[in-house]
Amino acid sequence: MTKPYLRIVESTGSTNADLLRAATAEPDAWPHLSGILARHQRGGRGRTGRTWDTDAHAALTFSVVLRPDRPREQWSWLPLLAGVAVLRAMPAPVAGGAPGVRLALKWPNDLVHTGGGQDLPDWHRLRKVGGLLAEVLPDGSGVVLGIGVNLAGASLPVPWAGTLAEVGIETDAQTLAARIVASLAHVLADPAITADPRSAVGPHVVSLGAEVRVELPTGPAIHGEATGLADDGALVVRTDAGVRHVHAGDVAHVRLG
Repeated sequence: MTKPYLRIVESTGSTNADLLRAATAEPDAWPHLSGILARHQRGGRGRTGRTWDTDAHAALTFSVVLRPDRPREQWSWLPLLAGVAVLRAMPAPVAGGAPGVRLALKWPNDLVHTGGGQDLPDWHRLRKVGGLLAEVLPDGSGVVLGIGVNLAGASLPVPWAGTLAEVGIETDAQTLAARIVASLAHVLADPAITADPRSAVGPHVVSLGAEVRVELPTGPAIHGEATGLADDGALVVRTDAGVRHVHAGDVAHVRLG
């Protein structure tokens, strides 16, 4: 089988769309942990069809094929496990970089840092530095995982966006991509994590213990306390009407835990 590799392109619309097409057309050419990195992504996609815009050379924008050796019912954990792999891949901040600030996951697929300069509605001092998007290949043989991380840059699309440079982490896209691929290989092959993904993910999810409002894909929003993660990675929310398991939605942090 072909060894995994990373194809680097100068510019593209969406690395996820490109890799979905390529891995569907030539599955043997795109083994586990192969990917595409774009130095400039012009039309990145987020959940529910949102766009994700980045300045040229200011962000890591890449997608990787995952062909996990685990039961299909565990695939729902892949975005969160990938988030853990990304956190583990981060280089240490430079000296004097942001004491007391940490990188974390905001359920379901946001990478955040805790060092925002002021409280913002629904975000407080959390700032989104990146995100993940998982899409199952049409033949069901694996998942294309898109990973975007803001490295630096003054032009950010929304007030709650942030960068790694803000918290003293200095790296470049190609170096960080290589570190993430190595971290993904370790996380996805770790038998302890496979047996108990919740224990690996839970400590990194800043949403747990927070009072949240969840905007659901359909129906009214729900409000309550995010108390934990279910067996399939769903967010467990305790509301006045009872306990809900949320599998998809936008989580606003009304009050942090």
